[in-house]
Amino acid sequence: MTVPEAKAPPDPEFVDGIRLVTGIHHQYLFPVAQLLAYYGPPRLENENADSIREGMQAFADALYLGPYDGPPPHIGHRIRIRQGTPWLDYGDGERRLGLPAARSWLDVVEAGGPVRISVVLDPLRAGFGQAAIAEHVLVCHARGAMHWGTTYHV
Repeated sequence: MTVPEAKAPPDPEFVDGIRLVTGIHHQYLFPVAQLLAYYGPPRLENENADSIREGMQAFADALYLGPYDGPPPHIGHRIRIRQGTPWLDYGDGERRLGLPAARSWLDVVEAGGPVRISVVLDPLRAGFGQAAIAEHVLVCHARGAMHWGTTYHV
């Protein structure tokens, strides 16, 4: 078995702007914990839609996510829960991302359930709420501007 080449994650300043949402998908034989990563509108002077797409692609690459039109690859153990706090190892040797998660999400993950990570590449427009996020995910999925993978808690 060959180990994939390590890919550098985006810089910490960019990662600080990534938004994370968790949920549980119940339409399989077992619940699947979901983690969605997306980026809002440009917030820094040097950001624009293209730079955000590049940063989110680098984030997806560092996680070894695959294209959304294929089966989600297993990406190794990327989720940790310590003292009730979940976090994501996104490939930066020094930093992790804390995850917003309800107790029900933690229960699925701690019981050994899979975590499906989806990364939306295109930035979301300003003035968004839950409905706008859901619509944005559908649009990006249809355009192929998403990547995904499956991980488990260690």
